[in-house]
Amino acid sequence: MKSDIFRISASLAVATLTVLASTACGTGKPVATPESVTHSELVGRWDGGQECRSPLPVIRLRDDYTYTVKDFPVEWSGPGPDSQVTRRSTDGKWHAVNKDPGLTPYLVLKFEKEKDNSFLPFYLENEKLRMDGSVPVPGEPGYSYSCDYKRTSADPEA
Repeated sequence: MKSDIFRISASLAVATLTVLASTACGTGKPVATPESVTHSELVGRWDGGQECRSPLPVIRLRDDYTYTVKDFPVEWSGPGPDSQVTRRSTDGKWHAVNKDPGLTPYLVLKFEKEKDNSFLPFYLENEKLRMDGSVPVPGEPGYSYSCDYKRTSADPEA
């Protein structure tokens, strides 16, 4: 039962983020997604892009399936001049999911202290692997805080 709830939550989160990512640019072009991802493609340092706004987040995925995040966006109050972004700096366990029917491969970050998870779908940009860390606004379909990650080093401690 617990794994069913986890799978349903992951499916909904990834599907929502995939739709948001595919429409965020306004071009209507489909987002290219990888068929699968490998462990060696994922281990390393992943930096958030400029759209994540300062302070730029960093995800460090280690070979032993542990991770550390710094300034990772987890909640956004929505568009507006007084909007607030809640960020998290913590560590935990990670794993990738390749075979979830109908979904692009995605990364799961388990926030053990907070008893929470984050799901980051993978996509391809210029044939390079990226992660979509967009944060949807609760109760506001179509609005999300855009934050995409690219691997900047195979060494997570770089």
